[in-house]
Amino acid sequence: MSTPASWNNLRHWSATIDNNDLAWLHIQTEGKSVNVLAHGVIDELVIITDGLETINNLKGVALLSGKPGGFVYGADIHEFETLKTAKDVANHMELVHNLFNRIQNLDAPTCVGIDGIAVGGGLEIALPFDHLFVTASPKTKLGFPEVTLGIMPGYGGSGRAYGRVGTKTVLDMMVSGRPLGSHEAVNAGLADVVVETDKNLIPNMRDWMLNCNGDKPTRTQCESKANKEAVAEAKETYLKRARVDHTPAPFEIIDHVMTYGHDAKAMSAGEVSVFPNLMIGRASKNLRRVYYLTDAVRKSARGDSRIERLHVVGAGTMGGDIAAVGAMAGLNVTLTDMNEAAIEGAISRAKKLFERRLKQADKVTAALGRLRADTDGSGAIDADLVIEAVAEKLEVKQAVFKNLETVCKDGAILATNTSAIPLEDIADVLKSPENLIGLHFFNPVPVLPLVEVIWSKYSDQDMVSRGMQFAGRIGKMPVRCKSAPGFLVNRALLPYIFKAMEALVAGENADLIDEALVDFGMPMGPIELADQIGLDVCLDAGIVLGISPTVKALLNEKCLAGTIGRKSGSGFYEWEGNRANRPRQSQSKSVMASIAKDMLTPMIDECQRAVDQDVVDSSDSADAGMIFGIGFPAFRGGPLNWAKER
Repeated sequence: MSTPASWNNLRHWSATIDNNDLAWLHIQTEGKSVNVLAHGVIDELVIITDGLETINNLKGVALLSGKPGGFVYGADIHEFETLKTAKDVANHMELVHNLFNRIQNLDAPTCVGIDGIAVGGGLEIALPFDHLFVTASPKTKLGFPEVTLGIMPGYGGSGRAYGRVGTKTVLDMMVSGRPLGSHEAVNAGLADVVVETDKNLIPNMRDWMLNCNGDKPTRTQCESKANKEAVAEAKETYLKRARVDHTPAPFEIIDHVMTYGHDAKAMSAGEVSVFPNLMIGRASKNLRRVYYLTDAVRKSARGDSRIERLHVVGAGTMGGDIAAVGAMAGLNVTLTDMNEAAIEGAISRAKKLFERRLKQADKVTAALGRLRADTDGSGAIDADLVIEAVAEKLEVKQAVFKNLETVCKDGAILATNTSAIPLEDIADVLKSPENLIGLHFFNPVPVLPLVEVIWSKYSDQDMVSRGMQFAGRIGKMPVRCKSAPGFLVNRALLPYIFKAMEALVAGENADLIDEALVDFGMPMGPIELADQIGLDVCLDAGIVLGISPTVKALLNEKCLAGTIGRKSGSGFYEWEGNRANRPRQSQSKSVMASIAKDMLTPMIDECQRAVDQDVVDSSDSADAGMIFGIGFPAFRGGPLNWAKER
């Protein structure tokens, strides 16, 4: 049996027929480091399918990746922007649905071999095949992450997955976006066979196809209707804190499964009536913007930082957590502090973090072995990077760096974790001020992804770049900032908080302000956030960055009374543990929107000034910093994007 001539000039595929009358299809997206379902890939798969349908006595069809280390990473998201209207989206979907239905209906038995990532469209292209082989590699993941882009599966994957795994699993996959590992996928029924490595895929797939003797296996739908209990559980789990006007996708996904649970094929086809409006909607547009921002930030952090030894000065909450995150990422870390008990406490906290994140005992032990208590500070001598995380006082930081400069090796980067002090002021005491940069982490360090990488007029730009790469090495999202009061996030955040306090003094209700901002999509409102940060910290930062007499007097009063927020049990609210006691009462949408707009105005203005004054490289950087730093709602695309859209 000969290979069809139409397969000879494919750019994105290799397609051949062997001596056993088996067709072998290898996807290898041209011009990409990984496979994605670009439109050109789909167009060529149509040509391949045309050929498959004309071949008589075909004994089997097998699909694999032609690129090592991954299967298919989904659709080419950048091509989403070429589909301008819901009709454009629907037309494209119908083309792919028709193609995947044809593959599913081939007379010959079909199978897929998956090693690595198969998510989104990468899973959807696999599901029309009869039998799914997956490798046992921990990197092999099958999932539907579309909800993170404000959409749902759109190539028929919802129905095909539902037919295999039923209501609970398919909802968990689609609404959480969490992928399944190899064994989890097989246990759920999503995949069929686990093989040890990628080397085992082709032999096992060949044996399976030949053993079918040309007979196509049948598969029955595992449920005859949607499981109402699983639907209710999904609503309770995933919709409790969600808002349909913020992110409609989770609501639409659950309704979709409930509507079509009687018929997996109808569920696949029904995507065409839901997906297009989600994709052209504002939430998806803005979440895709955040995807692009995230990708750009990660690219800015790529490269070898040449940092293997990290020395941290200051074992308080920030310093201890920075040291722990560094050790968890594989660096050799020394932690020093004048208070030996502080070091012991930091390492104890680190152990709990490692146990929570790394889980396996050997990995926890290895991470702890990389984190060393350093009471005499000798770790600075061999360090590639030294991070200072001591009290936010200029003279203290100057003394630390003046001493470090005398012991650190040539080429070592000196970095301050200051949140507001201009680097030029700290560098004033250094003989080589070009060695100083800022690495401003956000609390809690293990949770918040942003690191502001600060440069001054003295800073060696190679060291700034290495600081960006170091942040990427430890799994953080770095944004470059010029040394200026408050850098980006604090210069934009404090005026927002202080605006809310001005409103309080003018007679506005604290709970109403906070509820308006939560209604807007913020993780918490500005008054509750001030209590979380600590009113004493807000006051100190305000004195450095600027504060009105009204707000200063209010905060002074609170601090003198000892009611400084969550850590004292009382601030603007009474606190029970980590929860503020507030009624969380709402008013009309128009009232809440008006309050939110008013409170956010200073934040928007400061972000724009940061762009205009070249504190950050672009409005994209400003939006990324506020999303990653304070949790500005991703579905709004960042503060400057939101202001532009209004």
